[in-house]
Amino acid sequence: MKNVFVIHSYNGNTEYSFAPSVEKLCSENNIEYFFPRFPIKDKATYKSWEDILNDYKDKNLLNENSIVISHSLGAHFIPKYLARNNVKIDTYISVAGFLNYKGREDLENVVSRFLPTKDEFNKCKKLIKNIYSIYSDNDELSSIKNLEDYADVLSSKKILIKKAGHFSPKYNVTEIKELNNIIRKQNNLL
Repeated sequence: MKNVFVIHSYNGNTEYSFAPSVEKLCSENNIEYFFPRFPIKDKATYKSWEDILNDYKDKNLLNENSIVISHSLGAHFIPKYLARNNVKIDTYISVAGFLNYKGREDLENVVSRFLPTKDEFNKCKKLIKNIYSIYSDNDELSSIKNLEDYADVLSSKKILIKKAGHFSPKYNVTEIKELNNIIRKQNNLL
């Protein structure tokens, strides 16, 4: 079985949206599940997040058999992290990944700390076997163009889900069936 990591968003609310359904799926199928807790909002720095994820890498829990799901800010962190640390994983799934964000100064400042370079995106693609990008047509934090540009930069398999917003509790997103099906498929459970 491939283990599963969920990397939360800027404010950590992934914990209250789709992460519980992923945890339930993993628990029911004896799949190891990890939900690292990172500093949030203005306390979030690339270095603080990297230090936490390095603990999993150093214990060989984050490895070539891992499925990594990132939400929002996590979708900037993971490509940068994999490239900088030369970590290979099996599957990467971004949820509400974006390249550019404008609108709230607090969020813009944090996003700028995490944004991968073009070289980091290119290196990251070589470290991952399967890449998916899940996004919505009404994400309040990013235009559909930015969401699709993010998917294109990673050469992702695109999955558009209508009216899911930023996949947050605000939109009552408690499960992403397409996401859970990818986990099932990668663990030969379909």
